Amino acid sequence: WIEQGAEWRGHWSFIKPERTPLPETRNKRWPRNPIDHFILARLESENLRTSPEADKPTLIRRVTFDLTGLPPTPEEVDAFLADKNPGAYERLVDRLLQSPRYGEHEARYWLDAARYGDTHGLHLDNERSLWPYRDWVVSAFNRNQPFDQFTIEQIAGDLLPEPTREQKVASGYNRCNVSTSEGGSINDEV
Repeated sequence: WIEQGAEWRGHWSFIKPERTPLPETRNKRWPRNPIDHFILARLESENLRTSPEADKPTLIRRVTFDLTGLPPTPEEVDAFLADKNPGAYERLVDRLLQSPRYGEHEARYWLDAARYGDTHGLHLDNERSLWPYRDWVVSAFNRNQPFDQFTIEQIAGDLLPEPTREQKVASGYNRCNVSTSEGGSINDEV
């Protein structure tokens, strides 16, 4: 198709990212970080206004659900409301990122995409013991493992030079697909 005249461009993943200049905005006081400039520029282009900042009870509820999947405890809400020092929100975020619940919550999304299951998923739906892989994923999120290493260990952890037990467990990713131990499979189920 290129020989027939289609435009040829390199794949987007090989194009060096370049920082986009911040867009101009009429409101100079609202943006707190570079992303805010882009949001505000779009709102202004649509003749929309920013919403008022959420109150502290709303903020702790939103960020706790977002980072742990759980509501904040009454004690956590009280402690956040009592913290009048600058940076209270940032300290809350840091505390939530250190919580074991953070890794459990984030791992759910990855495990869904990887098709993790405690059973084979077809026919007799027998149990399989893949839970060490699940626990490895939770731990990887809680350790903030770099994404390149996270994927390398899952795809080929057992093939790395002198792999650790954890790297071998990570390669459990390759067993997450639905499988059958029968001689054949039913096309409609597969």
